[in-house]
Amino acid sequence: MLLGNLLEMSVLSKAQVIAGLEGLTTRDVLSVNIMDAPDIVTFLKQGDLLLTNGYLLKDRPEALVDFVQSMHGKGCAGLAIKTQRFSLSIPQEVLDEADRLHFPILELSMIDATLGEIFQQSIGMILDNKNDELHYALTIHKQFADMIMKGDGLARIVDTLSSMLSTPVLLLNVKLQPLAQSSQFSRPELRRLPVLAAASLAGEIPPQAPLSLCFPHIAPPEFRHVELFPIHTYRHEGYLLSFYNLHVLSGTALLAFEQAAHVIGLEMTKKHAVKERSRRYKNDFFSDVIEGFVRTEQEVLHRGAKYGLKANGTSFLIVAKEDEKLEHADLQSERLSEEILSAERDRHYEIIKQEFAMLDVPFVMFSKNDLFGILVFHDPLGWDEAMFRRQLESATERMYRSEQVSVSFGIGKLFTNALDLRSSYKEALKAIHIGQQTNRQRFVQFYRTMDFGRLLSMVPHGELEIFYQEAFKGLLARSENEQRELFRTLKAYYEHHCNIIDTSKALFVHRNTVIYRLEKCEKLMGCKLKDPQVGFGFQIAFAIESLLKNENFSLND
Repeated sequence: MLLGNLLEMSVLSKAQVIAGLEGLTTRDVLSVNIMDAPDIVTFLKQGDLLLTNGYLLKDRPEALVDFVQSMHGKGCAGLAIKTQRFSLSIPQEVLDEADRLHFPILELSMIDATLGEIFQQSIGMILDNKNDELHYALTIHKQFADMIMKGDGLARIVDTLSSMLSTPVLLLNVKLQPLAQSSQFSRPELRRLPVLAAASLAGEIPPQAPLSLCFPHIAPPEFRHVELFPIHTYRHEGYLLSFYNLHVLSGTALLAFEQAAHVIGLEMTKKHAVKERSRRYKNDFFSDVIEGFVRTEQEVLHRGAKYGLKANGTSFLIVAKEDEKLEHADLQSERLSEEILSAERDRHYEIIKQEFAMLDVPFVMFSKNDLFGILVFHDPLGWDEAMFRRQLESATERMYRSEQVSVSFGIGKLFTNALDLRSSYKEALKAIHIGQQTNRQRFVQFYRTMDFGRLLSMVPHGELEIFYQEAFKGLLARSENEQRELFRTLKAYYEHHCNIIDTSKALFVHRNTVIYRLEKCEKLMGCKLKDPQVGFGFQIAFAIESLLKNENFSLND
C-alpha cells in the first residue's frame, strides 16, 4: 500500500513527515524492517519501510546522507526514526537530499508505542490491505469470467472495465487493429483516438510487460497518458489500453485492469482451442483423402460437405510452400522452439488465408505438415486464368513486402470426381518442385507447364546440351557480366509475353534499356526475337537450362 495510506490508517498516524513529503503518494510499502546492524542497507529490499531508534547513527549523523541515498537506490519506501531516544540530530543537508529524492523521512518520537509494536501493527495493516486486494481481485475476476461464461464477449468486458475506471478502454490485436472499445470512443473528439494510439505504438518496441506510456501526439491532450497491459496466451495477442487524464491507475483500479487483461487472455485461449480443434478435424480429413485412406467418393462427399465439396463440382488444388531461406536463417530457425515455429506457421496460415479472401473466389484452406493446401471451387463462368495468375503473383509480392513472408504456389489440374483431390494435390506438389528447380522465389506454377518438362527429361542429356549451346551460341561467347545481363533480359522478355513495358518493370530498368539489350541479342544471334518460332525455341532452351543445372532432376517422385 502507499506510504501515505499507511500513515493515515495505522499507529503511524501520529508520525511527523520531516522530509520527502511528495514520496508519500508515490512510494509503495511492501514490508517493514527494523535496523539492528550497521550494514542493514545490504539486506533491505524494494518497498521496505525501515524503523530505527538511530542508535547506530547517533555518533555519525554525517553518514545519513549516504544512508538515505543507498535506501533510495534500493527503492525503499522510507525511513522512520525515533530521534529523541538517543538524541540524534538529523543534519539539514540530509533533509534537503531527502526532499530532492522525494524520499520520506518520518519522526516517530511522538508515538508512545515501541518499534516492535509499530512493526507489528504496520505489518498487520499491510497484510489486511493485501487480503482486501486479493478479495477484490477474486471478485472482479469472477465478474469478468461470468460475462465470458454467459457469452457476452470481449466488448462487454471492455465496457465494464471502462465504467469501473471511468476512462476510455481499448483492446488492440497484435497488428494494432481494434478488437473492442468502450462506448466513449463514439464521442466525436475521441473517434480518432484508437488510430492515433495504434500509430504511436507502431513506432515502439512491442512491450512484453505492463507499463505506463505518454503519447505526445495524441489529441485531445488529456488522453495522452496510457496504461498498457500486454495480452498473452501461448503467444502475444495484443494490448489492453486505458487512457486517463489526471491520475495514474493504482490500487484497486490497477487490479481491475490486470484482472480484465487476464480474463481476456483466457477467452482468447478458449477461442484458439475451439478454432484449433476445428482446424485439426479439417486437416485430418484432407490428409486422409490425400493419403488414400478414404476410398469412396461417397465418403469424401459426406465428410467434406461441411467444407464445400459437392458432387459434380469442379475444383482444383493449390499448394503454398514457404520459400527456402538463406543458410544462416535456416540455422537460426533450427534453434527456435517448437512453440515459436508453430506460432509462426499459424501466422503464415492467417496471412495466406486473408490474401485468398481478397481474390473473391470460394475456397477452403488446410495444413499438411509444413505445406498449406487451398481447395478452390472453380466457376467456369467468368473464369480468367491469366488474371488469376496475376492476382496470385501480386499476392505473393504483397505478403513479402508487408509481412516478410516469402511463399510460392503450385497449382494442380481441375477435377470433378472428389477422389481426384488426391491427384490434384500431387500435381500441385510437382508444380512447386519444378519451380524450385529453376531457383525462383514467390512464383506461381501451374501443373500443365510441367508436361513439357517431363518430355524434355526423356531426351538424352547430351542432346539437350547440344540444343542449348546452339540456341545461345551468340550469347555464350560474351563476357560473364554481359552474358548474365542479356540472359536475364531475354528470359524476362519471354516470361512477360514479349511486352517491353512489363519486362522493364520486372527488371527495374528503363524501357529503352530493354530495347537496347534485345536489339543486341538479335544482332549477336542473328534472328528476330518476335518471330514465334524463334521465341518457342528460346523458351525450350530456357527450360533445358534448368535441367542441365540439376543432373539428377526427375519428375517421377
